Amino acid sequence: MQNTSGYFRTAGRMLLLGLLVMFVSAGSIFAASQGGNQGNKSGVTIQVNPATRTVDQGGTASYAASLTSANGFSGNVTPTVSGLPANTTAAFTPASVTLTSGKGATVTLTVVTQATTPEGKADLTIATAAGTSQASGVVVQLVVQASKKTFTISGNLGAPLSPGATVPLNLSITNPNNKSLALSSLSVSVAIVTRTQAAVAAGLSCTPADYAVTNYSGQYPLTVPVGTSTLQSLKLSPDLWPRIGMLDTNVNQDGCKGATLQLAYSGTGEGN
Repeated sequence: MQNTSGYFRTAGRMLLLGLLVMFVSAGSIFAASQGGNQGNKSGVTIQVNPATRTVDQGGTASYAASLTSANGFSGNVTPTVSGLPANTTAAFTPASVTLTSGKGATVTLTVVTQATTPEGKADLTIATAAGTSQASGVVVQLVVQASKKTFTISGNLGAPLSPGATVPLNLSITNPNNKSLALSSLSVSVAIVTRTQAAVAAGLSCTPADYAVTNYSGQYPLTVPVGTSTLQSLKLSPDLWPRIGMLDTNVNQDGCKGATLQLAYSGTGEGN
């Protein structure tokens, strides 16, 4: 009976020790925040909201990070971020905070992307440097998508063309976006030549090869405000406008008399 009693006393001590270990471990676990995973170390907990931001290339995203003292921690805390994609910068405001026991503070992480920031999802780890210790990180997502800024280009020749003649083309650019565009290229080409019925009946030829295009020669980026603008309204000299010319060749070009040109336009731009 003594041996049996001793067995139960030993088991009881082992059980008590096991419970003690479980209680100590449970005391260091904090509930995860709604905005992202939560880290803790050196008595500092982190909660971040939102957990995901989506931004166009060249745009800015912000996250609110709540830093809270735990277990009586007091001291200076500096937030950090890692995992930024290429061509991206980030900064916290304020850059650091001083926590007192049981108190918290909120800092704002501002992430600035560029037009050259790669598309896709990046996992950003937000942590804190509390004294010489690094807190466990909170992982949030930054989703970078292509900046799709649509605009249309049109234009008409202001005068008929004849062999050897060149006419400037006052392009019209319509920007339907809610902010100005910075155009980095403009291009015009002769796509289709439609001859008159008389020229067709006579078998007279006229093709895009009978024409030459000199494209816009002004400086880039070309800023286009919201709405519809022309090169003239943008106060650009006609010398810089695209020009359409009809070549003067050694072959019969009567097929080009009265012909209609269909022009093709292209360009690229970014939101300012």
